[in-house]
Amino acid sequence: MFKSVFMKYITVLMIIVFSCFVILTALMTAFVSSYSVNFKKATVHNIAGAMAVYVKKDFAKNEKLITYNDDFRSVVELLSSETEDMSSEEKDITIFVINENSAVTAFATSGRFGMKDFFVTPDYGNREKAILSDELSARLKRGETLSGTDDMSGLFRQNSIYTAYPIFINDEYAGSVVVAIRDTGMDPLMHSTVMALVMASLWIMLASLTGVYIISEKLTTPIRKMNSAAKKMAKGNFDTKVEVKGKDEIAQLSQSFNEMASSLGNLERMRSSFISDVSHELRTPMTSIGGFVDSILDGTIPPEKEKYYLEIVSSEIKRLTRLVNTLLEISRLESGHRKLEIAAFDICELARIILISNEQRLEEKRLDVEFNCDAESIEVIGDRDSIHECLFNLCDNAIKFSKEGGRYEVSIKDVGQKVEISVFNEGIGITGDDLPFIFERFYKSDKSRGLDKKGVGLGLYLVKSQIAAHGEDIWCESESGAWCRFTFTLQKKKT
Repeated sequence: MFKSVFMKYITVLMIIVFSCFVILTALMTAFVSSYSVNFKKATVHNIAGAMAVYVKKDFAKNEKLITYNDDFRSVVELLSSETEDMSSEEKDITIFVINENSAVTAFATSGRFGMKDFFVTPDYGNREKAILSDELSARLKRGETLSGTDDMSGLFRQNSIYTAYPIFINDEYAGSVVVAIRDTGMDPLMHSTVMALVMASLWIMLASLTGVYIISEKLTTPIRKMNSAAKKMAKGNFDTKVEVKGKDEIAQLSQSFNEMASSLGNLERMRSSFISDVSHELRTPMTSIGGFVDSILDGTIPPEKEKYYLEIVSSEIKRLTRLVNTLLEISRLESGHRKLEIAAFDICELARIILISNEQRLEEKRLDVEFNCDAESIEVIGDRDSIHECLFNLCDNAIKFSKEGGRYEVSIKDVGQKVEISVFNEGIGITGDDLPFIFERFYKSDKSRGLDKKGVGLGLYLVKSQIAAHGEDIWCESESGAWCRFTFTLQKKKT
């Protein structure tokens, strides 16, 4: 049942809360019970004292202890009627008078019970028979007021709260007044209330445990599935997906997990493609270089052709150098070893220089070139060499993937605290499937390598990394088969 950590913690918490509630209920019950007992003791003690006063007055009048008569019962009923704060069961009061020999001379009850229901022995009606033990009688004769909660050495049928008040006439012990109330324990209403609270708590705890179990299963089932999927991904299976249900946080986590799996899968495919591309890029020029050098050395190539083939070797070496430099640049960016030299420079001038450097290629494709800048000069904050590399890369790609005679535009816009630099071209564009991944490492949307014969899918990754190092953003908008626009931002110099 307790499969999840969540379930375990909630269950423990509920048990602790429930235990605290039970302890609190027990303490409250003990308090109420103690208060009830103390209240009864005080009531019995007060009645015994009042009854002793009445007995002394009657003795002074009749020169003998009170005996069975209607006046005694009337006094008992009068005294018991004053116990308004007590329940009907608690008003089962018994009052009796004993003489110096501990024999009963008068008695009466107020409540549902008679004397025979109260005493164990029937000797309470024998005026010559002592009903108290010798020990209790001796204590009363010494003038002790006896109080307690017991059966008075076997006198009562059940434990009772009693007070035995000794009476002395002319300094001589004449007898005692004994008042007793049955010890009913806790008030029945309070007992019912406590039991109802305990039972309600048990049902609530059971319902809560059931609810927690259902909720825990709902929460932890997708997490367990994600755990299983993560283990499969650790073994290289990136096609694993987790079912997404609902729109809560768990569903969002499942969706994020699936997106992560897709990204890792794409990264793995790009890594494999990158290794293949790099291997091809390295093998082809090295094979050419080795072949031409060997041919020159063994005389296969005539002396008059050596210069031509050496130029090819030089071109291939430069190609290898560009690839190695790109890989080194990636390593420097990822390790954080490349330090930016932040300073103010004119972005409009930089864009013009890049356009002029690409003039020949623009003319070869007969592109309709537009250069739009909100001002003659706009100064921005950044590493000039790094931004030059980024903008040159974007312009180079735009030319490479433009159609013959298409529109080609570089625009610079002042948007307040920032400056937006955009490169637009009409051409093959980028498909919706490729658009989310174009800034990933090793990704090449031109998988046929028909247009990008020299690239290995690292240019846009470098651009994004360099822009991010400036704390700025770059994004792409495109319509497949029609156009494409890359835009990035830079911080404008404050004037």
